[in-house]
Amino acid sequence: MKANKLTALLLTIVLLTLFTLPSASVTAEETKSPQDEAKELLQKGLTIFEIDKEVARLNEQDAKIVEQIKQNEQDIAKQNNNVESTRKHAGKVLRAYYTGDRDSIWMLLFSASSFTDALKMLEYLQMIVTNDHRALTTFTDSVQKLNKLQGVLADSRTELQKTKDKFLQQRERLVTLQEELDKQLAASTQAAAITAQIKSLNDQWKEEGLPLARDYLDNLSTAFRELPQYLIGNSSKFLNTSTKPPTITLTDTDFNTYLHSKSELLQSLNFEFRDGSMLATGKKDSLQIVIQGNFVLLKNAGLNEVKFVVDNLEFNGFKLPDTTIEDFTKEFQLGFTPKKVVSYLDVLGVETKKGVAVVKIEISF
Repeated sequence: MKANKLTALLLTIVLLTLFTLPSASVTAEETKSPQDEAKELLQKGLTIFEIDKEVARLNEQDAKIVEQIKQNEQDIAKQNNNVESTRKHAGKVLRAYYTGDRDSIWMLLFSASSFTDALKMLEYLQMIVTNDHRALTTFTDSVQKLNKLQGVLADSRTELQKTKDKFLQQRERLVTLQEELDKQLAASTQAAAITAQIKSLNDQWKEEGLPLARDYLDNLSTAFRELPQYLIGNSSKFLNTSTKPPTITLTDTDFNTYLHSKSELLQSLNFEFRDGSMLATGKKDSLQIVIQGNFVLLKNAGLNEVKFVVDNLEFNGFKLPDTTIEDFTKEFQLGFTPKKVVSYLDVLGVETKKGVAVVKIEISF
């Protein structure tokens, strides 16, 4: 009987433990420190600030495309008139050849009374042929130009639709984030202070962080582009031809040494190669920029490119949204095409591991 009571007691304790532990865990997860809550709100404020810029950019781009479409439609209307005019002229020329009118003109050459008259007649006939050829060529060119303008118009309309879709998507995202932020601020006792901090962070990013990030990426763009020259110039250190295919092995230490030699600004930026990723940290005074991404091989016909694709960007511990990364990606070309620098060298693959980047290459003379 005692054994049964003990068993029942233990079972009760176990059941109570099972029911209470998850609740305690959830409570612990839901409890955030004031610092964490403040950082979350600052993060959301910065994200809203950047997405708002993207929405404004898309709105401006939409207006430009609309104006471009209007201009294209006007150009097409004018070109339609040109095509109609040249079509009539070309039609007359073709009709003349089809009905034999041009054959009778050539017979005039045999009715010339002297060699001098024959030369003059031949010159006249050549002028007719030249004008006929010009009329047909003008018509063909007019049609080709019209087709080209219609193609541009179709592309512009497609681009406009994409821009509108993207605008609506980002605007909806912006509204949702703003509503969340407003709700969180309304529930906070420190709303005024946090709102001031959000503005301060956004201003600091706009006035100091953004220019620094742009400078880093601009300098990196040049350094990446010139990297093949550095590697080939030091081939005894980096190139291994005993493997199949040959490889270039670059440590993050050597890569940082190279970067630091390219500009004074890059001396404050350091890369760390990891398994499947690369992390760059740059510091200047109280500002810190973190860039995370990886090398990706873009295959083109005989002209492969190694591109550094950024998938995470941070400023002083705060993440920038994907819209900011996309903007930078359009503006800065981070990568290199070995064959543009060394005609006999092409890249077949690239991989990053802890501390090293390995590039598989093809050498053809």
